[in-house]
Amino acid sequence: MPTYQHTSVVPVDFATVWEFYDAIEGLESLTPERLGGRVSRVVGPDGTVAPDEFRVGTEVHLTIQPFNCGFLPEREWVVAITAREVSDDRAAFVDEQVGDRGPFETWRHTHQFVALDGETVLHDRITYRVPTAGDLPVMTPFLAGFLRYRHRRTRALLAE
Repeated sequence: MPTYQHTSVVPVDFATVWEFYDAIEGLESLTPERLGGRVSRVVGPDGTVAPDEFRVGTEVHLTIQPFNCGFLPEREWVVAITAREVSDDRAAFVDEQVGDRGPFETWRHTHQFVALDGETVLHDRITYRVPTAGDLPVMTPFLAGFLRYRHRRTRALLAE
């Protein structure tokens, strides 16, 4: 399966970065509007709407309309948190597309955060398959731009 990874260092302490990523507001601020995506709702594993943190079993419902093209229909994309580990100096969580409720045949996004001398290492790894049996030539560059955007936006929002 095609995979894309991106790593960067954010000049902000681990606790601040982790708190940001573990909240709905952080997710919303990292979802680029120009790509036509928005968080429509988040449901915790116990059914709580808009939970305080992303626990295993939390479902994130996104509404996507590729590139904000009005002639393309909106589509729901649902991912579930399938793994989560948190310690004093590192954290990670995984979101995976729920069945066929999204644009991919499969989607697995691992987010990792590691404290590093008052800064935080961000590492994202996305493994995916598009429904057309393989990798579209534009998909990996698209994901590269998407993750670079998220990492730059994290720095801009938290290092102010």
